[in-house]
Amino acid sequence: MHVERGQRYRAKFDVSVTCMTSWAAPFTGGYERVLPKGETIVITHDPPPGATAVYADPENYRRLHSNMVPLKDRLQFWVYRGYYLCVRIAQLNDAFEPLDFT
Repeated sequence: MHVERGQRYRAKFDVSVTCMTSWAAPFTGGYERVLPKGETIVITHDPPPGATAVYADPENYRRLHSNMVPLKDRLQFWVYRGYYLCVRIAQLNDAFEPLDFT
């Protein structure tokens, strides 16, 4: 499967994904979360050759924020910088349907 930056996918059913947190510090956090059926993601970077997963942002980033990142992280506003999703390429084949490019 060819995956590239800007491609959009819609979850065909609830999908388990890794939610990664970004910080203004030498630290990255992460949580296993469920992306609800019907939610759309956008691939944020071209994966390197041989990659088994890609980074993506949900199109409903703000609405999903409180479900994806615990309050204890979000309240650390002086160092917390946001979140993104890590999705296995195999999941894109099975759990997502491709949409038009943005």
